[in-house]
Amino acid sequence: NIFLPRNNMKGVAALVVVVVTALGSASLSTAITTDTERTPHTHTIGTAAERENPSDPRRALDAEVPEYVDADLLNQVDELRGGFAKSMRVPTATRERFINVFSGASEASVAVLIGGLAEEREGSDTEMLFRQESNFIYLTGFDHPGAIVVVATGSRVAGLDEGDAWLFVPHGNAVWQGRTETLEDFKERYDVTDVFWIEDLNSKLDSATVDTVYTFSGVVTHIPESAEQDSTALRGALATARVIKQSGEIEMIRAATDITAEEHMLVMRGIKCGNYESDAESLFRYIGHNYGARFQSYLPIVGSGPNAAALHYNDNDMVIPPASLVLIDAGAEFGATRNGGGWTTDITRTWPCSGAFTTEQRGVYDTVYEAQSAAMALVKPSNSFSQCTAAANSAIIEGLLKLRILQDGTVEELLAARMHSVFMPHGLGHSVGLDVHDPGSTSPFAAGMVITIEPGVYFIDALIDAALASTTQSKYLNEEVLDTFRGMGGVRIEDTLLVTIDGYDNLSAKIPRSAADVERWMRDGVASPQEVAME
Repeated sequence: NIFLPRNNMKGVAALVVVVVTALGSASLSTAITTDTERTPHTHTIGTAAERENPSDPRRALDAEVPEYVDADLLNQVDELRGGFAKSMRVPTATRERFINVFSGASEASVAVLIGGLAEEREGSDTEMLFRQESNFIYLTGFDHPGAIVVVATGSRVAGLDEGDAWLFVPHGNAVWQGRTETLEDFKERYDVTDVFWIEDLNSKLDSATVDTVYTFSGVVTHIPESAEQDSTALRGALATARVIKQSGEIEMIRAATDITAEEHMLVMRGIKCGNYESDAESLFRYIGHNYGARFQSYLPIVGSGPNAAALHYNDNDMVIPPASLVLIDAGAEFGATRNGGGWTTDITRTWPCSGAFTTEQRGVYDTVYEAQSAAMALVKPSNSFSQCTAAANSAIIEGLLKLRILQDGTVEELLAARMHSVFMPHGLGHSVGLDVHDPGSTSPFAAGMVITIEPGVYFIDALIDAALASTTQSKYLNEEVLDTFRGMGGVRIEDTLLVTIDGYDNLSAKIPRSAADVERWMRDGVASPQEVAME
């Protein structure tokens, strides 16, 4: 076991050195080292002529990268980052989807969206890392602050065909930002119809001769004299459009999930009992940065021991207790933007810091595994979350009966008494896209949706105590057995799934999911029995 005193940490590099010792794997131990000790390999992408554009986000030609970085995945994500705008035509496809959904819009109308603004820390002139507003990414792919987009939502807009977009951008400041981009630079890179400076917005809107301008509620913008403002219809139309992903979006979500798989799997092998939870978070983020994932989809949850029972635990500051479970709910965000912001993923794995589950831990883990498997089996078009939830709840009740935590009732009786909610007090899943809780209805499932399935079993004192005090629930609890599980925390298993025409594609299937596969990966560095057979 490894203990890292907080006051002796020298940043991520020091953590990585310690992780090498913990891994005990020849292939990884020679790869994950400090910057001065690691053995680099050459990563080649594109031609020298293709790489002359200083705004190209891809790595320099023949750049050296760490050996532990997967070269194939690195090439994949770099090509996506370099090819997002004009070559992949993602915003054109997403705007087309939006226009099809917004079929009730006026024929002489436009939608006006205001992009995100640069933020500073309160009381300082220090900039915060900028992440573009999600709907703005969806319609433009544009990743600079302070921009506005006008999208033609009707076919009778002067100067624009239906679905076309005018982008209005602020002037840059060469003193503070370095090289500033011209209108021609923006036209070349971003998949919009035309680009203008922000001061031209009013005159261009006046020239469009529209009768309706759609905006979000509370947005103040120039409205031509011939038009009226509608602030009620736009947000719902975008939410409905975003719930079905286009092919380019799916590529981005796959890349985010592939990066997240690397993060989860290396942390699973590298973090041990005695590390801080923050060590796991820092290593997770460090791995993602190697693939251009500067953002996480949400604040990572790294809960060990009893902290694993806190559903949105974010302190991540406790020493991982001996023989405890570690629950990591975290996912990289990936997009073809300058700073990596874009599409999200949402994955949770729970594993024993010792590398082997105890009997009690294995029993709870298998219960959650069976619940997730039962729910995923029902993911297909026309089915719904309610059906998946019912299957997961039944599996949880059955598992808790086997563990003797529940007693004296049939599955049906225990479900009627809502005993499952004592141990799983959250929903089964949600839509995933540009936001980790993406908008739009997922009922029923339809091909092109990206969702999570995330059952769990937790030992939350507040819920258990309330159930023990309840006349309808206490009779079903075996308090003597239950006491042996208190303090364990909890188990959650979560995967990101693409709904297909006849079922689903588990985008995060690479990450060990069964208890046996988790232990095998932590012990041998082999993710599945198939890999064992190939050796």
